[in-house]
Amino acid sequence: MIEDNATKYKKSVLRLSLFLGELMLSNGAETYRVEDSIVRVCRSRGFNHVTVFTSPTVIIISDERFDGFTFMKTIKSRSINLNKISLLNNFSREFVTNNELSVEEAMRELKIISSVNPYPSWVVSVATGLASASFGYLLGGTSMLDFSFTFIISIFAMYVYGKIMKLSGIPAFSTMIASLIISVSGVLLTEIGILDTPRMLIVGSIMPLLPGMSFIKGIRDLISGDLISGVARAFDAGMTAVSIAAGVGFVLDIWFRIGGSL
Repeated sequence: MIEDNATKYKKSVLRLSLFLGELMLSNGAETYRVEDSIVRVCRSRGFNHVTVFTSPTVIIISDERFDGFTFMKTIKSRSINLNKISLLNNFSREFVTNNELSVEEAMRELKIISSVNPYPSWVVSVATGLASASFGYLLGGTSMLDFSFTFIISIFAMYVYGKIMKLSGIPAFSTMIASLIISVSGVLLTEIGILDTPRMLIVGSIMPLLPGMSFIKGIRDLISGDLISGVARAFDAGMTAVSIAAGVGFVLDIWFRIGGSL
């Protein structure tokens, strides 16, 4: 009976650490941070021989010496939510330092964190539009028309990106369609005489699509020695950049062929 209880307790700790790792990875945490948090959680409850393998799409936790328990979780989708990562970091520190916190209570806390709502969509949209329009302003789009249309087009492009992601689940395809919409909007506004050039609108509006965070995290993983995760994240960032270039380049190439000019 004692052995059965010990086995059940170990499984519950491993499941807790797996859920923690899943939440951290799906919200954009670095590989080393996920692995370190899982190992610390397991060691805090006396399981010192746990091995963790993490990539952007899977987490595997196993006992390398004793009973051979192995748990695995595939990650279907990933995003960037620094607020949740901060909450999960605080949770892991609390669990490690507070031995009186039971696994059941910890699991309830993790479920509460997983259900934390992001910022309202209108706040995200306004912030996206302002950031895009401001970047266009810094690059020379100083007219009110440039600022206003960059604000509007960037919000619309991200709305389309979100809808296509729900339908296809392919980030590269969604990014390319959003880039096409941005480029077509800029060219049309220029052709009808509202804007002098589509350059500032296009450059400003594609800023929310750029994979800066993914690229930096990929480099960070490579520096830490997580070669698989680093290469995967860097390749993902590269695919996003290629999709943006393809969407913008296709429209501008057609426009140049019919006499357009930047």
